[in-house]
Amino acid sequence: MDIGILGSGQLGWMMILEGRKLGHRYYVLADDAGPAGRVADGTLPVREYAKFVDRCDVVTPEFEHIDVRVLEYAHQQGKLRPPLHSIVLKSDRSLEKEFLRDHGFPSPEFRVARDGAEAVEFAQRMGRAVIKAVRGGYDGKGQTYVGVGPPRGGALPDGPGYVVEEYVDFDTEASLIASRDAEGNQRFHLPSRNQNLEGILLHSEAPCADEGMTQIASRLLDALEYVGVMAVEFFLVNGKPLINEFAPRVHNSGHHTLHGSSISQFEQHLRVITGLPVPEPVLYRPSGIVNAVGVEPDRAMIERLLRVPETRPYTYGKTGLRKRRKMGHVNVTAPTLPELKDRMAEVTRVLYGDDPRPCFLP
Repeated sequence: MDIGILGSGQLGWMMILEGRKLGHRYYVLADDAGPAGRVADGTLPVREYAKFVDRCDVVTPEFEHIDVRVLEYAHQQGKLRPPLHSIVLKSDRSLEKEFLRDHGFPSPEFRVARDGAEAVEFAQRMGRAVIKAVRGGYDGKGQTYVGVGPPRGGALPDGPGYVVEEYVDFDTEASLIASRDAEGNQRFHLPSRNQNLEGILLHSEAPCADEGMTQIASRLLDALEYVGVMAVEFFLVNGKPLINEFAPRVHNSGHHTLHGSSISQFEQHLRVITGLPVPEPVLYRPSGIVNAVGVEPDRAMIERLLRVPETRPYTYGKTGLRKRRKMGHVNVTAPTLPELKDRMAEVTRVLYGDDPRPCFLP
């Protein structure tokens, strides 16, 4: 089959590398080569989206912010996986939040503001809140905190609107990688515990206690009539999960599945969208990742990383090193969770020294 990937980032790159063994051909729609474009069988610019969709048997995104014309055309041709509505919900945070609320999913309280002034008014009424632009935010971008520690985020620019969300004092942030095929069969990786820094994932480790996350994700898959792999991010508060957001694609927090699990999130997604059998994932060993953000591992650093047992570095080959940019990650496995934590801490020291924060600050 010919698989079309919308976007040329590292998620598409890993999808292609993992998918080669399945015998498909892979094509990328993007205006820049990017990591995925360098390993694809062909790349087309976005303006040629109709030609791209026509030549592919199935089309799937590796990020959400895609020209709606591309999505609609792929949908009209019956080739888009996951379905159009699940991706459209992610094009506007207010649509996503309203869907979760209207379908009874546990999530933080929120209000939708028309402009910056109204957003600030709503946030001040809440006392402690996060103001999020409805469009374009990713990895902590487009967010402003009110009543929470020192000021974070700049002045609110003019835009299409904002979601003002109550600030949640969570105990743990966690992710679940889930999938559903066209017949409604569901599969789940074990949840992972996430640690973010300035809105960007620093590291993630699996397994962590489920606390009902799988049951909630199962309902969400069915409510969306989803086909593909989805990541659901949760806040755990006193042992109860709240959905922070979902991603209709493979996800950074699932990279550990490349080595610690019986099937990676990337192969799982490709199997689902092409109609191949998908087994229930098995976590072989405690597994985690440490992101390389704002730092690009060179040969000397890779040698040091490889001296830590059971590590596998990935460098994405991006051009333009800068703060807050994901340049790679390191997968880590271990016999026990305490050993995994120790190894991930050593990987973090190799990447960042004593303090990773300077690489994550705006």
